[in-house]
Amino acid sequence: MMAHLLVKSFLFLSVCSLGSAIICYVCDSDNDLLCSKEHCTSNYDTCLNVTQVTHKFLRRCWTDRECQAKAVKAKYSRDSDFSFTCCNWDLCNSRSGSSRVDRNLGLLAVLAPLAGWHLSRF
Repeated sequence: MMAHLLVKSFLFLSVCSLGSAIICYVCDSDNDLLCSKEHCTSNYDTCLNVTQVTHKFLRRCWTDRECQAKAVKAKYSRDSDFSFTCCNWDLCNSRSGSSRVDRNLGLLAVLAPLAGWHLSRF
């Protein structure tokens, strides 16, 4: 009975943590060291990285639905030639292109064995 309550409590807390805000780098610079880390507000679900032809870059919290060249250019780029990427895991918009370590993968790694243990009891 106690194990069942523990599993339910863990699952509830895990689901609640999935709704936490994404963390993005935020800066206007050509130096990664000048970027800060920001917890995006709830209406921003994506990190944006804009690179302009002048080798300046911009990093921001952004929305997935506005991750289109027209919207990005209208807001941030005066250059006719620029590139941008949008990504949706913590600190994914670094210039060095950090590898994806999705927070859900860690959660799955914990939940899968726990679920297997729980189901094996039936």
